[in-house]
Amino acid sequence: MKIRMILIEKGLSFERRFVNSWTFDHFRPAYQALNPLSIVPTFVDEDGTSVIQSNVIAEYLEQRYDSPALLPQTPALAAQAREWMLVEQDDLFPIIVTLSFNSMMKLRVQVFGFEKMAKWAKAFPDQDKAQDYLKRVTAPVDIKAVKLAKEKFDFHMQRLEAQLLKHDGPWVCGTQFTLADICLAGIIDRIEYLDNADLYTRYSNVSRWYEGLKARHSFQQGAHLFEDRMWGPLKSPEKYPYKAEPKHIWGYWNNTEQE
Repeated sequence: MKIRMILIEKGLSFERRFVNSWTFDHFRPAYQALNPLSIVPTFVDEDGTSVIQSNVIAEYLEQRYDSPALLPQTPALAAQAREWMLVEQDDLFPIIVTLSFNSMMKLRVQVFGFEKMAKWAKAFPDQDKAQDYLKRVTAPVDIKAVKLAKEKFDFHMQRLEAQLLKHDGPWVCGTQFTLADICLAGIIDRIEYLDNADLYTRYSNVSRWYEGLKARHSFQQGAHLFEDRMWGPLKSPEKYPYKAEPKHIWGYWNNTEQE
């Protein structure tokens, strides 16, 4: 989501390519040729340059296509933007993983059945990780882990509330919309989709900031389409049964035909 928003903010045309994560298609040779780590997303530029790791892609796009600027010119503010990018990557994303595995991810077993998922998991080269994945999606909800994750998330929302108050908004670094806002957008979007909006709505500045985010064209066009989202608290398998392979974005191309 963050890469789509950056591309849209910079007015770049791009083509989406998809992979089904639960069938481990990101471990297929064609994808590993572009991304040896088998992670998502991957960006391939028009000159064939392949870039992986979402925050690295974000910095690459900022340097490669410098208008409009999405990082402040002031060193102190640029440092603050990068700090929040790292908070999203190192702290908030693991929290999202915990909350997601204890809710929406478990619905995969309900829809596909354990046997089919175990068959797909054989495509995972690291079978220790594959078995850990299967264990996590089939285990009962870890109430303690969820509670701790929400407490950690609240800590960062308190910091974000103070950050927005310090600069008097409307964005994380003040008047300029930056990569920090974009990187945090996907996190709050997932929190909302997990039906945990109360984790941020209790903070007035964060709420106003997020409403401003949702009003931007890049958010409206870059957010996940409802039909492409995995099942979760707001999208039950009963109401939205499995009909065809849902598509999840794994790559972004800028005018290239490379497979």
